[in-house]
This record gives sequence, C-alpha cells and structure tokens, in this order.
Amino acid sequence: MLPQVRIIALCSFMLLHFASLSQQPLFPLHLSESKRYLKDRSGRPFLIKEFSAWGLIQALSEEDEAAFLDSIKARGFNTVMTSILSNASGQMAGNPPYWQGVAPLEVEWDFSTPNEAYFQHVDRFLKMAEAKGIFVMALPFYMGYHGDGAQGWWDELINPNNSPDKMSAYGAFIGERYRNTPNLMFIAGGDNNAEGDFYPYEINMIRAIKAAAPEHLWTGHFDTNKQVYWSTDNPLYADLMDIDGQYVWTESNMLDDGPQYVSELKQYQKGKMIMQLDQSYEHDVPHYADNENYQWIRRKMYEGLLNGCTGTSFSSGVIGNQCYTFKNWKPLMNTTGMNQVSWCFQLFDAIPWHQLVPDESDRVILTGRGEFGSLNYICAAQSTDQKYYIMYIPKGRPLFVNMKNMSETTMRMHWYNPRTGQALRIGATGHLERFGVAPPSEEDWVLVFDSDEGFKMPNLME
Repeated sequence: MLPQVRIIALCSFMLLHFASLSQQPLFPLHLSESKRYLKDRSGRPFLIKEFSAWGLIQALSEEDEAAFLDSIKARGFNTVMTSILSNASGQMAGNPPYWQGVAPLEVEWDFSTPNEAYFQHVDRFLKMAEAKGIFVMALPFYMGYHGDGAQGWWDELINPNNSPDKMSAYGAFIGERYRNTPNLMFIAGGDNNAEGDFYPYEINMIRAIKAAAPEHLWTGHFDTNKQVYWSTDNPLYADLMDIDGQYVWTESNMLDDGPQYVSELKQYQKGKMIMQLDQSYEHDVPHYADNENYQWIRRKMYEGLLNGCTGTSFSSGVIGNQCYTFKNWKPLMNTTGMNQVSWCFQLFDAIPWHQLVPDESDRVILTGRGEFGSLNYICAAQSTDQKYYIMYIPKGRPLFVNMKNMSETTMRMHWYNPRTGQALRIGATGHLERFGVAPPSEEDWVLVFDSDEGFKMPNLME
C-alpha cells in the first residue's frame, strides 16, 4: 500500500505545481465588491495562502530567495509575510539587520537615512516575487515584543538618532518607492500594539505611506498577549485596516473569546474581509498544542476557511529549526505540516471558496454537531448557489442532516481525509429530512456535498 500512497502524493504535488503555474494571478489585487475577499486584475478570486517568512528579505541571498519562493509555490502557497527591515538578532540568519553585509540605514537607527544599496535588493526581491505570482504582505519594519531588546525595532525606534518626523520621512520614502509595486500590501505593528511612546513613530510612518501609496491595502499584526487578536481590535489603528487579520499565538489564552472559530464567526458578521494572518508554526517554542498537535493545526485552518476567512497561514519547522529563521530552510519544505497544509489548499482551490457562507443554524446539521464553544464543534459552510455544503468534523462520529434544507437538487457526497489528502466518494442523496452519515473513523474528516457537475474532487480514490 505504501508505494500507492507515494504515487498519489507525487501526482498530487505535480498537479498542484502545474495548476499554480497556469493560474498565476494578475496583480494588483483589490477587494471584491462584497469587501469579503481579494480579486486580481482579471477578476479572479485570490485566496491568500500565506507562508510566515519574517526574515526572508534580510536573511537569504537572492538565489536562495528565489529557490524558497519556488519551493513554497510548489506546495500551493501564493503569499509571503515578511519584514522589509528585519531586526531580530537572536533568531534570523545572517547578521540582522544587514543583508549580505549591507546595512538598511546609512546612519545607525536613523530611519530617515535609507541605504540605497539595501533597498535595491528589496526592489529586486519584490519584482522576483511578482514574476513568480507571489503576493507580499510586508511590514515596513518589525516593531517586535516590547521588553525583549533582541526582537524588533521598538527600542531602536526611540533612540536619540530617530524621531517621529524621521519616521514620516521613512514612510514617504517607502510609499513613493513602492507605490507602483502591484504585488505588495502593508502590515502595521509586528507583535506590538504600537501604543504609548511608540504611537507617534508608527502613525507618522503609516500616514506618510498611505499619502504616497493610497492604493495599497493594510492590515495589522499586534500584541496577541494583550488580547488584541484582530487588526481592528487595536483602537489606535482600526480605521486604517482594510483587511482584518487574526493573530492568535495560543488559542487557550482566548478564554471566553475562543476557541478561534467562535471569534472568527463573530468577526465575520462585521462585514470586513477577515483572514488568519499568522498562525501555526510547526514545532515552534513553546511547544503548545497550537504548533505541536497536527489535528489542531488542521482544525484551525479548515474551520477558518469555513468561517469566512479568505486567507490563512502557516510556517513549517522541526524541533530546533524553524523556517522563519532561515538558518536551514530546505529540509522544512517537506514536513508533515507542509504536506497537510498543501492538501487543505488543494481542496479549497477546487471549490468556489469565495461563495461560501458560514452556517451556524440547525437547519441542516440536526444532531451530532457538538456543543458550540467546544473543540469538537462542527463548523460548516454553504455556497450561495446551494451547490456546495462542506463541514469539518474534528472528531468522527455519526450525525444526521436534513438534505431537504440543504438543497433542492440531489447532492453527491465525498469524504476528504485532511491527514492524507485522499478523497472517497460516498454516493448521492435524496431529499430526506433526516439522513444519517458516519465518518470512516473517529479521526477528523471533511464532508463535502456538491451538485456541481464541473466539480472534480482532488485525489479521488475510486
């Protein structure tokens, strides 16, 4: 059986690779008419499939940057989150904030003195990413955890060499230089609420970038340790956020606001585009279930995409080697997490994900759904044309559904295994008001109902 599994996985990988080449987006991206998701210049919906790659611009040679982008693209990713100015000396490869020995600023910690040689490298990276069809979500600089001087620019920012006025100059420089870069959007903050003494520095920079590059979109990455889970949770910057990004480092810390799906469903009702901005660092420290338990990684991703998130994220790693450091990234392109995330991407690439609307009612799933607020609750979504109904079942158990309330037409049923990427056809349904289904095992499963003759279930095993 093992050789067959390997052949299926290889075929899946190749199909995913060639599909990504043929469906390369036409930048720039813009919000859809509904403001729920992004579309490219041709009108095609763009699902953000983001790899968290904080040190990418600073840590690698341009040859390695190209190889990395090719590697993640082959796994289905189309977006990277990174920092234009990286300053985390205890984590990143190379010699942060230098790139290949080139300093980002001509005068130490003076943001009004950008080094042309460094930014020519940034220019080349962004053009390289555009040519490969990669969207870049970039922090103009990574502010970092307040209190840890080794992470981020928060302490250098308020150094005597710098000032809020100099941050305005830096913002104007970034905005003018990249106003016509079509595959770029900006992120505010970086593990920091950018409040108090930091506020005039951050807000001056953002306002200057927006003035020079008004078409570029923004989201925010703030301090999840202070219960700022969404970009719009930070009142100082909420009005500046075009996309509401979710950043939850430890789901259990959400308390009454969690689990994540509870917060996602609540945020979806506000009408702004929502996405899982930064989550699931495979085997990262601390070794909580969020990054160690593969079912948790799968659960949060599938649930988010069924709960209205039109973007999700991941970063691969093994114990002692995280990809975002870029100290030894090549072996991390084929981890268990990378494979399972790729299988999630291939399912949602096959369906009209932009038409999915979360279903919190009891009209379709009659029994077996689980208690809302528990980790075993079944999240589900239906397409607006009623041709698709999809649910993620965290723990396999029998359930009853009302097919009459699901659709007026006969629906086909498929099991999708999020652990292997393989699918099984169950058959077709009638219009029964009480129809029982039982997953193949007590593990997690995705159940897909469809009546779309053009739909092809990925990796279908006959």
